[in-house]
Amino acid sequence: MKERLLALRPILLRVIGYPVFFGFFFVTFLYVTFPYDRLKEAIIAAAEAPRVGPGGRTTPSSMLLDIQSLGPTFLPGLEFRGVTVTSLPERPADRETRMELDRVRARISLFGLLSQHANVSLRVEGLGGEVEGDVSFFFGAPLPGLRALKLEMRDLRVADVAPLAAMVGLPLRGTMAGTVDVTLPEGRTSLAEGTVQLNVNGLTLGDGRAQYQLPGFGGVTIEAIRAGNLEVRVAVRRGAAVLERVQAHSAEFDLQMDGRVDLRPNFSDSPLNLGLRFRLTDVYRNKSEVAGRIMTVMDMVPDLRRARRPDGLISYRCAGTVGRNMTCAPAPGGGAMPDGNTVMPPGFSP
Repeated sequence: MKERLLALRPILLRVIGYPVFFGFFFVTFLYVTFPYDRLKEAIIAAAEAPRVGPGGRTTPSSMLLDIQSLGPTFLPGLEFRGVTVTSLPERPADRETRMELDRVRARISLFGLLSQHANVSLRVEGLGGEVEGDVSFFFGAPLPGLRALKLEMRDLRVADVAPLAAMVGLPLRGTMAGTVDVTLPEGRTSLAEGTVQLNVNGLTLGDGRAQYQLPGFGGVTIEAIRAGNLEVRVAVRRGAAVLERVQAHSAEFDLQMDGRVDLRPNFSDSPLNLGLRFRLTDVYRNKSEVAGRIMTVMDMVPDLRRARRPDGLISYRCAGTVGRNMTCAPAPGGGAMPDGNTVMPPGFSP
């Protein structure tokens, strides 16, 4: 038996060994010498390309992308360094926002590519912390698109998360952690299911220098508001993201939100209907002379006076879409969704 195997060794080496050896080093050579600069340019061009809506309407991209370098990781994957994402203002009164990432690593499963199915593992370092997760999507007919998204965030500085700062309109401080776990059967947002859980520890709004535009009044410098810990719990059910628990409570500030966002393939087109209730306390009023003036101004603004409930909470209802045309109106009756399942923090009275 041993003599027979020794006799077959030259044949096996020629038939199997040499082709495998050649194939491995050929693929490795192509992987290392791939024109990654051209790939970087193609990624930037795709990110900044105009968007085509469901009705065929073309809108310019509001994003600028910059990548300092792009190269390979251990087979198979890509590593992006020095990634800067800039969101351009859509309205004259808005300001551009910028988000910087130190390093992004993406590894893809080769077996899934055979069936036009991409499973990508991500690791993002930046914003003071890191994000790890997995993304699954199809890129072939008949139903291309995202299938699943799972992310875990740790120790992110909310001041560096540009979309949050733009949404609030004030400088932020605090650290954020949480998870996102969403699946889209058949790639349809109308069937999306999952959960979003976020916590921001030590949230602070304002820095004593930046101004906030009060409706019907103008810009007011906001003394820093210590808002405590913000807790966000969102349940995604059949294409609707329902705010089950969004609240923050501290000696200076109370916040409660409810409502829903009906998801669309282009997230900025998703309709929303939200209730917002908040108040600044007497502790904040007596914090400083600037804080006292802010509270006095708020007592004079007509919209805020109409939105104030007997218990002191300022209540608004907001409707429109995520990306544009969102309006908020006073809701003195309370503003909670009829089917909202809210849990009030200490110090809140419904």
